Order: sequence, then structure tokens, then C-alpha cells
Amino acid sequence: MFWKKKHWEDEYDKYYERDIDRSVRPFRFRYLPHALLVLLFAGIFFAVVAAVSGTTMVEKMLTGLAMPAGLLWVGLLTTIYFCLVNRQAWPATVCFLCWLLLTVAGNGVVSNWFARTVESQWQNELDSLSENPVDLLVVLGGGTTTRLSGEPQASFGGDRIIQAARIWHAGETKMLMCTGKQTYKNWDKDLDPHEEAKLLLEELGVPRSDILELNGENTSEEIANLKRWSDKHPDKRIGLLTSAWHLSRAMRLAAANELDVQPVPSHFLSEPFAPEPDVIIPSEASLLVTAAIAKEYLAGWVGR
Repeated sequence: MFWKKKHWEDEYDKYYERDIDRSVRPFRFRYLPHALLVLLFAGIFFAVVAAVSGTTMVEKMLTGLAMPAGLLWVGLLTTIYFCLVNRQAWPATVCFLCWLLLTVAGNGVVSNWFARTVESQWQNELDSLSENPVDLLVVLGGGTTTRLSGEPQASFGGDRIIQAARIWHAGETKMLMCTGKQTYKNWDKDLDPHEEAKLLLEELGVPRSDILELNGENTSEEIANLKRWSDKHPDKRIGLLTSAWHLSRAMRLAAANELDVQPVPSHFLSEPFAPEPDVIIPSEASLLVTAAIAKEYLAGWVGR
């Protein structure tokens, strides 16, 4: 009826049906205006970045976009856009949630803040160790791997080994104890964490006679075994060294085992802010930090 008011939704539906009709517009040109619009906004964005931060930052951002996390981020963003163009609400919603998770978890500012939530209390803890040396410094397993050649090397968290050697050379401990045991070994040359740490410490100038070893497949077992050792040596003042982001969990387990130890942090993940591409584009490094801290919170929730 001519007096019936038309709604804009009806007009859009009519336009949409005509738009997907190949007889009206060839299919190969259907998305061309959208692609050109995306390229236009991308060009403007990178021009602004170049004007503000220089071409080096643009190169870093393009490199970040070429990495797996960056490619996935752009792919999800593009999928969301074209799902909205085609009025596909549920696929757009699912992709948006995945994109949002990747954006937040891989953001350098967010991961840095997340690390500070568990590291901030340990920032000045090393000063107390210099004032009150310990008889035994326990270096929790982690931060080392074994090369295919069978030789140990430092890895993520390898500052634990460097920090232990520095403390021993400074005379702030008399003995070191390396912990950790492989749950399973991939090949015959694969070393246990305590073996890897011991060999690296010897190369850093710590004599073998000053290094003890302790087994344990995870932090809970290591602390439990340390408690049994401590009961046999009640006169020893013990320091517990691990990554700063892992130290709260280690101290909680020590308290649960009624083990009195001096916390010694190393390998801080939180850093001063610096303008980097991962402020916008998610990076694998930031995802690694976020995952490490999330694992600590998860362990706390399940009592491990």
C-alpha cells in the first residue's frame, strides 16, 4: 500500500539482494571498494606513524605484521570487517572475541602490567640478601635446556643461573643447590635441569664442591624435597632463587611446607615503558609473558 511507511532495513535488504546478484555487479569486483578503503586507511595510519616516530618504527610494525601473531591479528580483523559487510553476525562476533583476546594478551603494555602484579614486591629483595648472606642458595630448576650436541645452555629464565653465580662470587652464599628433574627425556643426551644448571655454574667459575643437587619434577616436589633436606640441616640459613614472576608461587609453597627461606628474585619480565610495535600489534614475546604470568595465577587457584 502506498501509504505504508518503509523502513530503512527493508531498503537495505533490497540493496543487499541486488548487490549479491552477479548479473548486476560482477562478483570479482564486489569487494574491490572495500579492499581499496582498507588500503586507504592503512596508508594513512602508516603515514602518521612515519611522521611521528620515523620510518624505523614503520619497518618494525610491518615486521610485526609479517609474524604469525601479526598475520593472525590482521586476518581476524579482515574477517570481522567482511562478515559485517555480509551481515554475518555470529561469525563476526566469534572472530571479534578471538581478535580481542589476541590483542589484549599480545599487547606489550598489558603483558608488562600483568608481570608487575606478581613481581613488584620483589624489586628490592636483593638488597636484603647482601646485608644477610645465606649458607645455602637454592636455584630452582628452569631457565636451561640441552642442545642437540648434549651441552647445556641458558634459555627463557636463564638469568637464574647468572644471578646464582654473581651471588656466590660476591660471597653472599657459601653453597649452591640446583634442583629439577625431567619428567621424560627426549634422547640419551638430554640432561636434567639440575645437571644443566650445575654444568653452567661450573663454567661460570663456581667449583663443583660448592654445588649440591636436588631432584623434583615440578616446583611442588622441589620444595617438598628441600623441606626434607632442611629438616636434616636445621642450622642452615637458606635462600630460594627463582624468576621474580615465579617467586610468589615458590614462597607460597615454602610457607605451606613450613619452610623458612629468604626470597631471591631474578629474571624480571616487567620493564620500563618503551614505544614498540606491540603497543598496537600483538607479538609472540608479549604472548609468552602473558602466558607465564597466567600460569602462575592458575597454579595458585589449584593450589600448586
